[in-house]
Amino acid sequence: MDNDLTASARTSLSRRTVLAGLGAVLPAAAGAETLRPRLRGTKLRPPDAIDIVRPFGLGPVTGFSLRDLSSGRILSEHQAGMSLPPASVAKALTTLYALDAMGPGYRFRTEIAITGRIAGGALEGDLYLLGGGDPTLDTDRLAELAQAVAAAGIRRVAGRAYVVGSDLPYLPNIDPGQPAHVGYNPAISGLNLNFNRVHFRWNRAASGYAVELIAAGKRYAPRVSGIQLSIADRQSPIFAFRDADGRDQWSVAAGALGKTGARWLPVRRPAAHAGEVFRLLAAQFGVAMPGFVTARRAPSGGRLAQSDSPDCARLLRDMMKYSTNLTAEVAGLRASQRRGQTPATLESSGRAMSAWVRSRFGLRQAALLTHSGLTDKTRMTAGEMVQLLDIAAMGTGLDQLMKTVPLTEAERSKTPLPGVTVRAKTGTLYFTRGLAGYIDRGGRRLAFAIFAADLNARKGFTPSAPGAPKGSKAWRNAALRQERALLRHWARTYL
Repeated sequence: MDNDLTASARTSLSRRTVLAGLGAVLPAAAGAETLRPRLRGTKLRPPDAIDIVRPFGLGPVTGFSLRDLSSGRILSEHQAGMSLPPASVAKALTTLYALDAMGPGYRFRTEIAITGRIAGGALEGDLYLLGGGDPTLDTDRLAELAQAVAAAGIRRVAGRAYVVGSDLPYLPNIDPGQPAHVGYNPAISGLNLNFNRVHFRWNRAASGYAVELIAAGKRYAPRVSGIQLSIADRQSPIFAFRDADGRDQWSVAAGALGKTGARWLPVRRPAAHAGEVFRLLAAQFGVAMPGFVTARRAPSGGRLAQSDSPDCARLLRDMMKYSTNLTAEVAGLRASQRRGQTPATLESSGRAMSAWVRSRFGLRQAALLTHSGLTDKTRMTAGEMVQLLDIAAMGTGLDQLMKTVPLTEAERSKTPLPGVTVRAKTGTLYFTRGLAGYIDRGGRRLAFAIFAADLNARKGFTPSAPGAPKGSKAWRNAALRQERALLRHWARTYL
């Protein structure tokens, strides 16, 4: 319902006090005071926002809240205390968590290390490909490292070649409840490549299909063989995966393939995959080396080359824009590590982030099991999300890391609502939708959160079933229209 709050006493720790603890652009702030703010009291107004929501049929499974950032007043809310999955809106919390622990200038680093001397074009020792957790490492940057090996005068590695991916815990996927073949649910490792995906391409041949798996970059695209793929004479399941003989093995239903096509498949052994791709790239620069094997530790010294990720602020901005799950999980895991934790699972790192969010922003109900939101078991309320956005609005730059969300004058109109800017983070799972961020016009700013989730409908979701669950597309479209209707209503009423 829409609410107009009478002015109430601010909590003993104001937003400005909280931001002083967080520091400029959220550098690490050890020892900051614990925040336990009180939500403001309410004075009811006619439930006009409920009238806006009612036609979409999602009112019982929707919670929303709207707050004026200049006064702290809650202007509109409905079931704002109902705990719902935020989906990828959780990445906004991960952004704050990561910036606080690492700072905006932090970079992930991938390195080449060697032992032994270089003589007559031969490395009389071992070569190591050392992962530093970089979620943005791609084939082209890996090629630059291979080129650096050649530039050092190495034409042959006489010893062994090792990959080291132990900088972060190895996890075969983000959420085991997702379909096996979706590229947004890859493995996690200290050595990641191309967001831990491989490009599967197929063409109908004279007999059957010609298929290839490519480590696709913009300049380099080596074909890999360490991941196996076969075409099976069946209609379903479309994709089947198994880990056998130390390799990813996929089979694809022939009945699901047309004449030609391509898609990304997740990589389940990212360190081994990166080692194979590096060896193929090195060969293009005239460097011969043995196949890579896994090592737990790197040698001390002997660094030959390095490749750094973009700085943390840019990395997180891109993560918010493209909603890349791997980046979110890696950033969250590294943030937990820098706080002295040694998380072995996403859930343990998620608990550490939940504790931080509760302490810094006073959120009592937030329960985060991953950093990406790729699970319906994570819970948050719209009221607490707005409370976090209220505090974060002052000096953190969170809004500048969010993407602009278009808002038109009417549902089927292409004309933008004059003077209104919406910057927000979206989140979508089957039968789950979230949107949270800031809406402003002429300098007046409001923070909002809209969460909707039909958890009963999600119970019918079977990961192995082909395609989206029945009814999920229509449900999502209704949730999107509901969001836009609320935003238009709020903009016209309060801005």
